[in-house]
Amino acid sequence: MPTLNLLHLLLLLICVLLSTIVALLPSAFDKQKSLPGRCFIFGLLAVCGFLAFSGTGLITTEQAKQNADWIQKLRWTLGIGYAVALPTMVYLLANRQSKNDKTSSDTPDVNSQRWRQELLAIMLTDVTVRMEDSLHDDELIPLLMEDQREEVGRPPEVTVNAKPSPSWWEKLPKFIRVTAESEPGKKIIDVFERKDIAGRLLILGAPGSGKTTMLLELAQDLILAAQQQPEKPIPVIFELSSWKDDKQAIADWLVADLKFRNNIPEAISREWLETGKLLPLLDGLDELKTRQGKCIDRINKFLQTTCGLSQIVVCCREEEYKAGEEILTLRGAVCLKPLEEKQIQGYLQRLNCGHLWQGIQNDPDGLLKLAKMPLFLHLIPVAYPSGLESKAKHFDSSTELEAYQEKCRKDLFDAYIKRCLKLPHDCQKYESKDSKRWLIWLAKTLRKQKHTEFIIEKMQPSFLDTTQEKLLYKLTFGLIFGLIFGLIGGLIIGLIGGLIIGLIFGLIFGLIFGLIGGLIIGLFDIEIKLSDELSITWKKARKGLIVWLIGGLIYGLIGGLIFGLIGGLIYGLIGGLIFGLIFGLIGEDIKNRNKPNQGIKNSAKNTVIFTWIILPAGMLLYAAPFVGRGQSVEPISTVIPGLGLALMFGILSAGLPVIQHFALRLILWKSGVIPWNYARFLSYANERRLIKQVGGRYRFIHDLLREHFAKM
Repeated sequence: MPTLNLLHLLLLLICVLLSTIVALLPSAFDKQKSLPGRCFIFGLLAVCGFLAFSGTGLITTEQAKQNADWIQKLRWTLGIGYAVALPTMVYLLANRQSKNDKTSSDTPDVNSQRWRQELLAIMLTDVTVRMEDSLHDDELIPLLMEDQREEVGRPPEVTVNAKPSPSWWEKLPKFIRVTAESEPGKKIIDVFERKDIAGRLLILGAPGSGKTTMLLELAQDLILAAQQQPEKPIPVIFELSSWKDDKQAIADWLVADLKFRNNIPEAISREWLETGKLLPLLDGLDELKTRQGKCIDRINKFLQTTCGLSQIVVCCREEEYKAGEEILTLRGAVCLKPLEEKQIQGYLQRLNCGHLWQGIQNDPDGLLKLAKMPLFLHLIPVAYPSGLESKAKHFDSSTELEAYQEKCRKDLFDAYIKRCLKLPHDCQKYESKDSKRWLIWLAKTLRKQKHTEFIIEKMQPSFLDTTQEKLLYKLTFGLIFGLIFGLIGGLIIGLIGGLIIGLIFGLIFGLIFGLIGGLIIGLFDIEIKLSDELSITWKKARKGLIVWLIGGLIYGLIGGLIFGLIGGLIYGLIGGLIFGLIFGLIGEDIKNRNKPNQGIKNSAKNTVIFTWIILPAGMLLYAAPFVGRGQSVEPISTVIPGLGLALMFGILSAGLPVIQHFALRLILWKSGVIPWNYARFLSYANERRLIKQVGGRYRFIHDLLREHFAKM
């Protein structure tokens, strides 16, 4: 029998080897550009998969049926299997090694350039959509900017790189007109690139004056330039509201934010910062409220310590910035000025809304003051399409005036929201009261989380408002998790003790396990971490295989009294395959949320992929104890238990966040703060021009509207 045992071992090894090849070949398929090459890889994949399945069937064949015919099939499988597997593995390893040898010194630069191009494309799409989807996409109102370099500690008479004799155009007044009519081609990027500013600029303005739009316009021009000129830095917009830790260095926050949003490796991000290849565009400094001064101090330290960084832009509200004691050590500052009356009147006439001008003009302290801000000017024709009836009012105190202006702004937002929610819709109709309730919750949640952007798959248990809801979520998650694993375990046990008995046992076990698990989980705050990136990393897979094979050998020696050395080897080989593949299926591809809830959908898809990749190993894992004790196993009897084991590994590897997300959405839906189909409602709000949608990311059309909803 030694020869038969040797054949069993060789068969087990070839099944493991073929399963590994089946897992590695898809990455080789993606790298093939020619049709014949892809056909060859696909054929090789089919052959290896068939041989792995056939070998698994031979392993689990009953001992009584292991006759001469079985031995002949075994030899054919071994012969063909090793003849196919060994050259394929040599090809995969040699190809990988030659690629590494060829580009060992260039790989970081190559990867950096690839990430650079992908990030530029993502940023351009984001900026373009936000520009087109903004309220003023139909009519971009020309803005007036005032040079306020004294706000960054530079008196008007002091300039950087001063010339012996200033040119005549450098002696012009500080007002810069950003219009195609007065100065053709004059844009914010022209101010940004002035020699005395050299890319370090502060943009100030009142709420709704167009600061973010100006930043988007600058980002768009910078991105287009960077795509054409590789030496240009990568412009990336960062929301300072997400800087939550006062002690966190700005460089660390930028790196972490790029990792969170786009999965850029930290080493790449730091290299970009240190060499000046990244151009941070920081928006919303005023969002930090009382922490604004601390952030300014951190930004100044960041500029001093990061030698390679030469360009940076910061946006902030004028009143909040000037109220603080700290100033940014930049080279230039501009402040957006209110619109002039002729600009307001001309804009309304171009929209065929000239009849609104009289009502606006009659209310100089209310509507006219609001209309001087581009945001509110664009809201007025939508909120009051039929006209305005207003007149000048007298105020006895500044407090009374401020209260009236606040009321005008609130009434304008309310009228705009009411008008938008009444617009016809060709799909599902939502009640206005429900839509407002859902938007109010979203605005309050974003304020609590200190975020300006919302991504459905990034929802966390911290979004729950009450302790009762958090406990209910954890119990729900524990029950679902316990039921799934209980039923899978019951299905496996049912094949031994009876299917009905096994399923009943699994159901009872799942309920008990779920309740206990929910109570245990309730003691911890477990973050939902997506498993939406899936690509073979051979270096990590090889490391996992080696580690778990060694662990299997150790286990075989320790557990020899139970399963024997062969059993330990079997578990070691199968464990090395499973965990090596799981460890290796971790990619570092750049993330771009093109669709709503894309991360959860990818995690669910990857659960299925993991399950099918691990299925042959799961069948072997189920049959291993029987084979180790010399017992026979029916081939067909290993399929369902193997699928159950593979499904368990798949859920633990990629499906866990799907269960967590489902439990969270269920609790939020039952509490009435979100609809069941959240993506459809957010798209509905996007069509109503209350929400901006960029791929799978959402934000309110303006921070002021978000604040208005949050105060309701």
